Parts: sequence; C-alpha cells; structure tokens
Amino acid sequence: MTLSHLRKTALPEARVELALRNALESETELAEAAGADERLLTLLGLRGPRPNRPQRTQEEQPRSEPMPRGRPGKRGPARDEIGEAIIPDEKQVAG
Repeated sequence: MTLSHLRKTALPEARVELALRNALESETELAEAAGADERLLTLLGLRGPRPNRPQRTQEEQPRSEPMPRGRPGKRGPARDEIGEAIIPDEKQVAG
C-alpha cells in the first residue's frame, strides 16, 4: 500500500466528518446512566434483600442418597417391549 494509493482512495473531508459525528452521536446514545448496572441487578433479584423462601416439607427435601439404578444397557422393567413391531398389512392401510 503506497501513499499515492491512500490519497486516491481517501474519502472526502466532509464524509469523514459526517462519519465521525455519527460515531460520536451513537456512542452518546449507548452510554448508560449512572447506577444503571445496580438497578438492573436489583430488578433481576441479584442485589438487595433476598425474599424468604418457605421451608421445605419432608416430602420436598432432596434425597441425600442416590436413586438405585440398573446396570448400564439394561432396560428398566417399566419400559416398552423389545422386539419386532407389528406393521399392518399395506393393503389394509391403503384401504
């Protein structure tokens, strides 16, 4: 890239000023007011007093012991049957 190439492809001064003005105005629009972060955190419930949660009953308490599991690859007894599916005759389906 040469200096002569840059001079040939440079934008006119008016367009550069317009682009700069546009960038500065856009930055002003994006600037947040003081305390905006804290207000957002408060609205999300991440700041301030935490609401009291009702105590869980015995039934709602999470289990401290893991649930019993079968061997990997072995189907549970409540699962659907394994085997060939019964496919209706095509003539009966087409009707």
